[in-house]
Amino acid sequence: MFSHVPSLLRLALPLILSSSTITMMQIVDAYVLSLHSSAAVAAMGPASLAVVLFQGFLFGTAGYAGTFVAHSHGRGDEGGIRQAAWLGVHASLVSGLAALALAWPLGSLFLFAGHEPQVARDEQAYFAICMAGSLFPVLGGALGGWLAGIGRAVTVTWVTLVSFAVNAVLDWGLVLGEWGMPRMGIAGAALGTVAAQAVAAALYMALFAMSGGLADRLARRFRWAEFRRFLSLATPMGFRISAELVAWTFFLLILGRLGTVELAASSIAFRINGTAFFPALGLAQAAGILVGRARGAGRDEDVLPIAWQSLIVCELWLAVMAILFATASEPLVAVFAGDGPESAAIVAAGSVIMKFVAAYCLIDAANIVFGGVLSAAGDTRWIARAFLAATCLFLAALWMIDLFMPSLVAEWTAATIFVAGTAVAWTHRVQAGAWRKARVLHDREA
Repeated sequence: MFSHVPSLLRLALPLILSSSTITMMQIVDAYVLSLHSSAAVAAMGPASLAVVLFQGFLFGTAGYAGTFVAHSHGRGDEGGIRQAAWLGVHASLVSGLAALALAWPLGSLFLFAGHEPQVARDEQAYFAICMAGSLFPVLGGALGGWLAGIGRAVTVTWVTLVSFAVNAVLDWGLVLGEWGMPRMGIAGAALGTVAAQAVAAALYMALFAMSGGLADRLARRFRWAEFRRFLSLATPMGFRISAELVAWTFFLLILGRLGTVELAASSIAFRINGTAFFPALGLAQAAGILVGRARGAGRDEDVLPIAWQSLIVCELWLAVMAILFATASEPLVAVFAGDGPESAAIVAAGSVIMKFVAAYCLIDAANIVFGGVLSAAGDTRWIARAFLAATCLFLAALWMIDLFMPSLVAEWTAATIFVAGTAVAWTHRVQAGAWRKARVLHDREA
């Protein structure tokens, strides 16, 4: 009954550790910034979500090379594996240049969001710096997908741990001005993040070179026809990620109109939720790799068992975290609320929000796991269309709430309903089997 769980866990555990390390980076950022100012904590939520909004499209597009790698691995095509990795590298280079050009103009939009002046300036600084360095996380994501796709997920974990250590040291030094470094506040947090991502990208490139990937002239040759086919499947994945992040960024912007306390409490709640979400994401990545390998090898009959067994494991994890969030909400929020004059109000608001987070944790497993399964199966176009429709409905609901009955409870209720709706849609799509018609690799590669 659970025949795929052992292989799932063997692959998932290092990916879970990697994803959890990313969460720890965010928690370190939030904690160090709480020692700097409550305005910086408030700014961190919208700014970091906006960074991931734009990087998410780039990351989702370039990172989809990992799916091509998994399918090629399933077919035993070594040349195809390196070609797939180079598709991700080429996409990363284009993405990095585009992000660098857009960083400052897009960052200036925060000044018109209606937030308090200091919060808006902090948001602008954090976004512009992180966006300018987008090449590094996108390239790292593409080559991390290559390593995970060929079964070297443990290596991904080690690279992520090194990146975490760099980020933690630079955060403490640059945000607070310790160890002879300049006190830069939230700009220092952004610089620390970019530097850590650059270290990870350099390590991935070194590993790729050691494997012969840079020396393989046939694999690294740019082929427009292959790249266009890759983009036809990868860009819907990027758009889907962007649509989700548009929804949550807009959600935080609307919450920010209620006040700095509500925005800071919601930003903290998102950080705490990462402790549940990112391990679940690592599990979903492992499920996606198994699905990609199965489809590449022509074993479509294995996809549904992999999907449902992965969901059960993920649901068990999220249920434990939901209980923790519901029963220990105040002390969890208090860790990041600082000791300023608004700290007590932030803890009180955060305690209410964490009850909503606990509720949608129980629902979100289907979103996380089945979303990964559908993407790995090649069903990216349907996912993009369906999520765009769901996002439009969610944004319309938030706009109406903001106009007629703005409140913390109403806005978080709408968010929970949004999560539930997409979970139902993903579950139906997986079970219906329409993903079987999708193809990642050319038939001639079979």
